[in-house]
Amino acid sequence: MRLPKGIYALGLVSFFMDVASEMVYPLLPLFLVGLGAGAAAVGLVEGVAEATSSLFKVVGGRASDRIGARRPFLLLGYGLPGLFRPLLALATQPWHVLLYRFLDRMGKGLRTAPRDALVAELAPKEALGRAYGLHRAMDTLGATLGPLLATLLLPLVGVRGVFWLSALPALLAVSVILLWVKEKPSPPRPLAPLRLQRFSPGYRHFLLVSGIFTLALSSNAFLLLRLHELGLSEEGVTLVYTLYNLAYALLSYPLGGVGDRLGLTTLVGGGFLVYALVYLGFAWAQAPGQGVGLMLLYALYSAAFEGGSRAYLATLIPEGEKASAIGFYHTLVGVLLLPASLLFGGLWQALGSRTAFTAGAGLSLLAFLLFLQRPKEPGRG
Repeated sequence: MRLPKGIYALGLVSFFMDVASEMVYPLLPLFLVGLGAGAAAVGLVEGVAEATSSLFKVVGGRASDRIGARRPFLLLGYGLPGLFRPLLALATQPWHVLLYRFLDRMGKGLRTAPRDALVAELAPKEALGRAYGLHRAMDTLGATLGPLLATLLLPLVGVRGVFWLSALPALLAVSVILLWVKEKPSPPRPLAPLRLQRFSPGYRHFLLVSGIFTLALSSNAFLLLRLHELGLSEEGVTLVYTLYNLAYALLSYPLGGVGDRLGLTTLVGGGFLVYALVYLGFAWAQAPGQGVGLMLLYALYSAAFEGGSRAYLATLIPEGEKASAIGFYHTLVGVLLLPASLLFGGLWQALGSRTAFTAGAGLSLLAFLLFLQRPKEPGRG
């Protein structure tokens, strides 16, 4: 079954935006360190950034359901981050980077739930895994090209020049929305207060599991710092991150198909286990080559879990409040990302990276065991 054209258009939007974002992202941890920040400060910046993103996801989701439209939030959420690039390019203090990440992730928060809801509305139910897998593949292809462009541009324009140039693909993303992303808006309508009791037991259970798993999640910035700690140069870290994103992109769509055939619960549960294995590996790795191998295994986790968890979530939410339920899920996860990043950074700084990664692996295994106790609901894979 061929996916609707709108899915491909949304994938192209994410492709261009991730080119812009990932030109910047792998350089940020080392840029922060160069400005005088330590591991705990990196954790603070990334925790605030991701928490901000997720707090605004419920805002964007509720507002989108209320007005009955997704496209205005896509334009706002993808358009604003392009305007914030000068703040980063001109940064001279760690708090400047913190402010940039806050504003940039606010835009991401506003667009995520409406976009994911639009994917769920456009895709046939029997192809949700492939639809979200394709979107993640396009998103991650952009994330592959972004660091590669950064690597090529660094010797020519320097770090700050890369930050300036990253605004160009962000503008292309907005152009695709204006030209090719279409929807059929619903009439505006009032919404009842967002109460968990109104959602299914499966949705509430997945919120609990996801909350525990989120405490295991450190920012990818820590993986990049760990690669550097294992002996890779700045250029080497950026290239490995590019390789990770390429593997992630290539695996996302076929793994989405696996989820459609074998069940999305298999894909999500497997993601918990692979994540734990990766973090145990990073805890005990001693050579750069081991770090590279673990990043490839991490790509397998990302490809299985990022698309699979979104598709699984789409099977648990009510028809009339898709963006609200998706936004609430992402908000809960994002609120917990701040203490998760602070905990990971604090453990690393106080007790070393091995302790931090081991703790993350243990929490991931706990989430997997709780996921096995999910309520049985008819009609869900």
